Formats: sequence, C-alpha cells, structure tokens
Amino acid sequence: MVNTRHGLLRSPATLRRKNMLFIQASKITKQFDHEPLFVDISLQLAAGDRVALVGANGTGKSTLMDILLGSDTPSDGVVSRAKDATIAHLNQQLIDTPATVTAFLGASQPALTKLQDALRYCENQMSQPDADLDKVLARYANLQQDFEDQGGYAFADRINTVMKGLAIWAYRDTPVNQLSGGERMRVALAQLLLSDADFFLLDEPTNHLDTTGIEWLEQFLLKGKTGYLVISHDRMFLDRVTTQTWEIEDGELVTYPGNYSRYIKLKAERLASIQKDHDLQAKAIRKLQLQIRQYRQWANESQNEKFFRKAKELEKRLAKIQVIQVPQPPKHRLQNVRTAGRSGNDVITARDLGESFGPRTLFQHADFQIHRGDRVAVTGANGTGKSTLVKLILGQLTPTSGTVTLGASLQPGYLPQNPQFDRPQERLLAYVQTFMPNEQAARQAMARFGFFADDAARRLQDLSGGERIRLTLLQLFQKKINLLILDEPTNHLDISAREEIESLLQEYAGTLLIVSHDRYLLRKLCDQELHIAEERIVQRMLDMAD
Repeated sequence: MVNTRHGLLRSPATLRRKNMLFIQASKITKQFDHEPLFVDISLQLAAGDRVALVGANGTGKSTLMDILLGSDTPSDGVVSRAKDATIAHLNQQLIDTPATVTAFLGASQPALTKLQDALRYCENQMSQPDADLDKVLARYANLQQDFEDQGGYAFADRINTVMKGLAIWAYRDTPVNQLSGGERMRVALAQLLLSDADFFLLDEPTNHLDTTGIEWLEQFLLKGKTGYLVISHDRMFLDRVTTQTWEIEDGELVTYPGNYSRYIKLKAERLASIQKDHDLQAKAIRKLQLQIRQYRQWANESQNEKFFRKAKELEKRLAKIQVIQVPQPPKHRLQNVRTAGRSGNDVITARDLGESFGPRTLFQHADFQIHRGDRVAVTGANGTGKSTLVKLILGQLTPTSGTVTLGASLQPGYLPQNPQFDRPQERLLAYVQTFMPNEQAARQAMARFGFFADDAARRLQDLSGGERIRLTLLQLFQKKINLLILDEPTNHLDISAREEIESLLQEYAGTLLIVSHDRYLLRKLCDQELHIAEERIVQRMLDMAD
C-alpha cells in the first residue's frame, strides 16, 4: 500500500530543487516496552538523495521509515517534513479495493480523475435525446483541452508503460481485490511510481518482481529525478540505484558514502579501525590497572600516603574511560552442507524435453546436460516454468514430451520455494526430533539456524516464510547430498542470512542448481544458466556483469 503526506496541489517540478530538504529528523529514539530499538538518530533527506537503509532484521528499518513518513511517532526527538512536499511510502500492506487496476492507478492523479469523470458524464449526456448538444459539446471540448493541458493523455500512456514494466498489464481490467498478494504489491508499487511524489520511501520494492521487473524498476528510478530512501535485501538492486548507504547498527545510524558494495568495503575498514582502537585502549587499561595495583602494594608496604593518593588518582582516570565497543557481527547459524560420495559425471540429461499445461506451452524441444560439479542458475521471467523444470528433474512431474534423467549414484537434496509441512500443528522441537532424536543435539542445531529456547513450542503453521526456509535447510543439511537443488533459497531472508548461505554454498563440492532472482547470489555461486524464454530452454554461460 502507498501512503502519502502532501500539501497544496502544485507542480512537482517546483519542489525538486537541488538540495531542498524534504525530511529532517533530530535525535529520534524509539522504544518498545521500555527497550530502545534505536537511540538519538539524526538525518536529513533532500531532493535527489538515493539512500539505502540496511541492517539486520529487527533493527528497526521499517519502523524508522514509518516515523519519517509520520505514520508512527518517535518516543523522543523531532521529525519535520516540508509542508508543501508529497512523500509517498510503499509498505507491505495489501491493497483491498474493488476498482480495476487501471482505474485504481488512474486515481493516483485525483485532478485528472475528476476531469475524466466529467468527460464520461458529457459523453453520456450526448446520447440523451433532450440534451442541449451544442452546450454539451462545448463543455466537452473545454474539458478535453483541460485534460490535455494537465497531461492527461500522457498520463494514460505512463499508466500503460508502468503496468507493462511491472508485469500487471494482463490484469488491467481485473478488480484489484481479486489479484494475488504478489500482484497487489506490484499494483501498489505502480501507484507509487505514478504518484509524482517529491520523495519516495520504499520498503522492499523488489519483492514479487522477477529479474526483468527489477531491471525495469532500476531504470525507472535511475532515469527519474525523484529521490528515495529504500529498504531492500536485493544487493545488486542497491548497488545499481543508491549512492549512499545508511545502516542501523546497535541502535545507532551509521552512514557511508557509496552503494552497497562500497559500504561493505568501508564498513570492514571502519570495524578494523574500531577493533584496533579497542585493542590499544584495552592495552592502556591493563597498564593503568597494573599501575594501580603496584601503587596500592607500595602504599600498603610503606604506609606512604603519597602512594595511596597516586592509586586513587589513577582509579579516577580509569573510571572516566569510555570503553570502545566493537560492533558484533550477526551470529553464524548455518552449518556446512554434508556432501555424499561422488556421483557419475553425467548428472542431469534432458532430451527433446517439453511441458505444457492445457493449451499453454512452457517450453519444448529442450536439450541440455549438467555434469558433476556444475553450478547452474535457472533463470527466466515469472511464469516461464522455472519451478516446473525443477519438478520435472526431481520426477515430481511427468513431461509432456521428451525425457529428463538423473545420472548414477545421485543423492539429491531439494529446497522448495514455499516449504510446507504434513503436520502443521506439530511443535518445532518435536518436528526437529523426527530427524534428530537426541533433544540436546536437536536444540543445538535449532540454535545454529536461529531457533532458540522460546521457539521450541511454536507450531509449524505459525512460522514466517523465512523461518520455514531456515527450518527446511536445517533438515536438508543433515543429509549427505551430491545434487543440491534450491528454489528461491533467499526469499524472506535478510542480507546477513543470504551472505551466510552464499558462504557455505561456495564450499559445497557437489552439483548445484539454483532457481533465484537474487542476481548477487547467482553471480557469486553460478557460472552457467538454463534460461527459459519464448518456450525454449537455452544452456549458456551466466552473464551477470553490471
């Protein structure tokens, strides 16, 4: 859903002056149950700023964005917004309206919508037998001119362009509340992009977009003049569309110049510097402590007041030292994948493979071969059949034509896109004990995957999407496998968890097949792809160059 805060109607161009401030926050603090989420954060957002807001899940990124918009309030501090500015906010709440997609998007420009309604009224009046036709036609001509002068026809073209770019053109005449959750989120994003706001606050705008949609959004943002603050777990997206990176770390806001990759380098340098200062300070503290002990000993042995005074002086100096805290990285949760014995050289072979659903053909006449040790990305737009191909490989579906066969000595492991459980009422610990009977070992494994004592009694049906993925990975990684197939493994995961998965998969020695829109992950892990487009599957080297 898109929320906006705005003032008087005016041309957005009048507000997009270079360096004009739209949002300022001064020493804002947010507490929940008397526990601070973040403390004394100050920031400024100006026209043209392109800022990434990053941080581990639970650090308060979305809360900070809500406070900047004004839909939430800080526990302390002040937020001010330009009175005549329009600030549009994309969050993860679903739109619920019976209006068609086209009508809903058209309503993002109320003045034009009002003119369109007046035009339709005139058109209806023209068909009435008792109408004063000359008067209605004159009124209609004036309305048409007003509509054109205010960019109405150009706006209609923009609506069509955005619907096509975000892959919702096919639903243009469908009521919004009849769409799926992902489709409605794309409609909300389209509404924001059409809003002519002066500044965007974007919370996970790439969710529910395929690679083509993400790349279209990147170009839209880069070509536009509207500034934005964006939360995203898509690191390549952040690399391409942001020029500053702000991180909420240990309740503070730390700012870095540059995109995500630049931030990673600068943060590592900053942490190394803090660690060095911490070590030097610790050395100085130990020296002071030794001196205090020595003066105390001399004072006690000689009963010399001078040594007592010197010890007290050093103790006061020690008490005033503010210990340098080194930010702690996220705890590593995941363990390495256990690899089974070597498979045969030919792992997956497809010959004249085709799959159709009713009259619709996903792909046909496909030939490809994957060998032991290959690291392959399955790519293509949403709906082209990526997950279907995986199910054909695993034997969960029978192809319409052709064959797909697995080689000898294979032990496959599979992570589905949306893991489901046979007994959703089952408790988490009881479920883990079905494949790890020892309770202590089960609890230790759960902790490595981010499930702690309080989680043991939770029901499987109450787990979030990210938690279901982590639980399935926990089970998967107990097996010895030499063909690992992952369908959107990083959905719902924060950046630190994604990087951890990348790290362990880089060490995996078996054959790897990944379906993902996470281009950053694919660039690090894969060297070839099976690309599905126009009813064909093409095997080729993976090109992930910027």
